[in-house]
Amino acid sequence: MSFDHSRPHSDFDRFVATAEQRLRRALVASYGPVIGRDATVDALSWAWEHWDRLKGMDNPVGYLYRVGQTASARYLPVSNAEGYHLAALQNPSDGEPELIGALGRLSVQQRSAVVLVHGYEMSQREAADVLGISVSTVREHLERGMDRLRGELEVSHGH
Repeated sequence: MSFDHSRPHSDFDRFVATAEQRLRRALVASYGPVIGRDATVDALSWAWEHWDRLKGMDNPVGYLYRVGQTASARYLPVSNAEGYHLAALQNPSDGEPELIGALGRLSVQQRSAVVLVHGYEMSQREAADVLGISVSTVREHLERGMDRLRGELEVSHGH
C-alpha cells in the first residue's frame, strides 16, 4: 500500500508495518481474499485520513477491522459463501476439497475464528485482538465453527 509521504507520519508507517498483515488476514478470513484485500485497503485509507484519532485508541487494529467490515458491505455479493475460497488459508493444499464450501457456509464470525486460529496459526488472544472481541467469544465461535465443519466433512465422507 502506498501513501503520500509528504506528510511526516513515520509513526503511521510503523503502525502499518506491524498491523497491516494482521488486519488483512482477519478481513480475508472473514470475507475471502478479494473482498478482504479491498476492505483492508479501505480500512488503511481511513486510518491514514484519521490517524490523529486512531493512534490514541487502545486497539486500533480491532477498530480498523470494524471499518473494514463496514467497507466490505459494498463489495459483498448476496451470498458471501459464493465468493469464499480456500486461498484464505495459509496452506490450502493441506485442506480437504470439501473444506472450501464448508468454510463458506460458516457464519462470518465462525469462519474468522477458524481461519485465523487454524489457518494463520494465531493464538486465540491474537485473533480476539484483531477482531476486537473477547477471547471467550473467539473460543465460542471457534468451537461452533469447528463442530460444524467436522459434522459437514464427516457427512460428506460418509462417516
